[in-house]
Amino acid sequence: MIHKLSRRITVLELPRFQFPYCNCVWIDDDRTGLIDSSPPDDGREFLKSRAIDVLLQSHGHLDHFFLTPGLNATEILIHPADQAMAESADAYLEEFGFHLLVPDKHLHKLYMDAIHYNPITITGHIQDGQVFDFGHVQVQVMHLPGHSAGHCGFFFPEQDFVFTADLDLSVFGPWYGNLKSSIADLLSSIDRLLELKPGLVVSGHGQAIIKEKIPARLKAYRDIILHRQERILDCIRRGHHTLPAIARCLPCYQKLPPPQKVFLLYEYVMDMVHLEYLIDNRRVICDNGHYYLCT
Repeated sequence: MIHKLSRRITVLELPRFQFPYCNCVWIDDDRTGLIDSSPPDDGREFLKSRAIDVLLQSHGHLDHFFLTPGLNATEILIHPADQAMAESADAYLEEFGFHLLVPDKHLHKLYMDAIHYNPITITGHIQDGQVFDFGHVQVQVMHLPGHSAGHCGFFFPEQDFVFTADLDLSVFGPWYGNLKSSIADLLSSIDRLLELKPGLVVSGHGQAIIKEKIPARLKAYRDIILHRQERILDCIRRGHHTLPAIARCLPCYQKLPPPQKVFLLYEYVMDMVHLEYLIDNRRVICDNGHYYLCT
């Protein structure tokens, strides 16, 4: 679906979660710009003959750069913390926990073949506070880590909206299944969006344009993380003291979507990220791979 937000700003929407696609923002100004590059078929048709001066990648996950290799983009920019994932299959696998948790290399290849991973070439970096002037439209980079280390959103001050990428307020999120994901960073990123008080949010997945009850939806999104954390503490309290035992309780997903083996890996990594946060906040200790509640 294609939505005109203004004369110069268009949202390319897929109003459901379907890997490897996402919602994207097209800027048609003195200079052209695109934020993320994995729209569904109508968005792909919309973009195929357009020259793109600046392609801003919100982060290094495939479902946000899937179509980048086939686009006519002069500059392809990303936060440096996520560059390796976008440019290297090995770095992508490492960040998703395959090297640490999946010893069978054949499964690595099956996964990458299944998602049709194709690396891209990054031509430059973006950083927090950087402003892109397209002519009449200005876009400010907001580094919003947590989902991934280099995850960014993009604020349009004149139009008073923010593209939140994978802080997506969808039923699929929150997701933080990378080894460099961070609960502390994710909570801070959500707080930053709450403090921004945008008039409108454009989400990276699901319903693209969100106008109603934005603070309440951000708080509910944050609360999902906190509820998962309490379930992890409850798992430990009930005698599940190793990562595999905790992950089998499914404190994050509760019920695994298909393909279950892939989402079980995501569960493992998200549980690890939670446990790191709990250790840092002195609610849990780790002794030789066993986790216990602090007394």
